[in-house]
Amino acid sequence: MYSYKQELNRIQEMLNNFVKTKVIDVKQLTKLDSLIKQSEQDQIRTLNSSLPLDIQRIMFGAVRNMNTSLKGIKERLRSASLRHENPTTAQQALEMMEILSNVAYSIDAYTNERRITDVKDIEKLSRILYRKAKSFGFSEDQQTQLTEAGITASQVESFIDHFGNNLSQELDIEEEVHSNLESSN
Repeated sequence: MYSYKQELNRIQEMLNNFVKTKVIDVKQLTKLDSLIKQSEQDQIRTLNSSLPLDIQRIMFGAVRNMNTSLKGIKERLRSASLRHENPTTAQQALEMMEILSNVAYSIDAYTNERRITDVKDIEKLSRILYRKAKSFGFSEDQQTQLTEAGITASQVESFIDHFGNNLSQELDIEEEVHSNLESSN
């Protein structure tokens, strides 16, 4: 049984060593790869699950935030090593471990036991993870995320254009239904 929590413990040991030695050993960064790969697979499994859409969205978000945070940590540690920003970046990555572990607890329960703990708590922890990763510079920028997802700029523009039209139509329909209900009373 795969455990996000156990993998994060291994990563935390690595980060503690980086801080202690004041050197980021880029060869050890491969320790993040297993967790990154697993979180990519779990994103797909979550999207293909039979969960209600609101719960599916929250679980996908938690797994996705875990994935993007870990990729961001790995990339920042790699570049910090090249720029000799040791151990500052490793210390920041260590500060991420608590929130990563809290989210991992919920992901492990979901992926291993098909048990979902408190959904509102998972959503809250996932948002905290996202904000903390962003504040430390451990999150991927939107362009990188769109590129990884295979979404082009023209697709985003098309979505935005259609979103406005669809929203306008939806509001018109809602207004029409509301006025019909009032006139029938």
